[in-house]
This record gives sequence, C-alpha cells and structure tokens, in this order.
Amino acid sequence: MHKYRFTCSDCENQQSAIVSAKINNIVCALCNNSMHRNMPILNGPSTTSEVVDKYTGITQIDDQPLIIKDRKEDYYWSVEVPRMVNSGTYSLETMLENSWIYVDDSGKIHVNTKPLKKR
Repeated sequence: MHKYRFTCSDCENQQSAIVSAKINNIVCALCNNSMHRNMPILNGPSTTSEVVDKYTGITQIDDQPLIIKDRKEDYYWSVEVPRMVNSGTYSLETMLENSWIYVDDSGKIHVNTKPLKKR
C-alpha cells in the first residue's frame, strides 16, 4: 500500500490516501464525486548515475563519465560495426575509411571488433 494524492474534478478538493496501486479513483469527502489519482510531481530534471556504494552514499566515482564512454565505444565496435558491415548497405570504400574493416597481408577482409585505440 502506498500513499497517493487525489484531486476532485468538481470541487478541486485534494486529499491523500493510503490505497492499493490498483485504485485510481476514490470518493470525495466533500461532494461525494469521484476523485482521480494525481501523477507524482518531480522536482525538475534529474540525472541518474550508477550507485557505487549504497552504504556510504557515494553515487559516482571520479572517472565515471570516461568509463561510460568506454562502454559505449566497446558496444559500438563489438555489436554495431559488425551489424553495419554485414548489412550490405555500406560500400567497401566507406567501411575502409571508417576503419570498420581491414585487409590483411594475404588479402582477406576482417571486421574490426575493438576500438582503434584498444588494439
């Protein structure tokens, strides 16, 4: 059971009530009409970050933006690049210019699955 805020559409009466999450309407105490459950009000835009230590309240380490950037880069090279190469949409020249593929000494074409700086 949670505490929700309800507003009457007729008399503008507001009331808090502890009800089940399945309850969307209650009866107004003043006019006996239906009161509708309000959406929660947020205090503005919020940012989320990974919780590093929930016991001490530390929510972000110093180099977290760099870690997230590296994760996105790893995903791009390991998942998206092979998908784009196998799609047949891009020309050989485009794939070579973007370093998605490379040609070894024997002439075989290989797909890069790691970022260029990590090889």
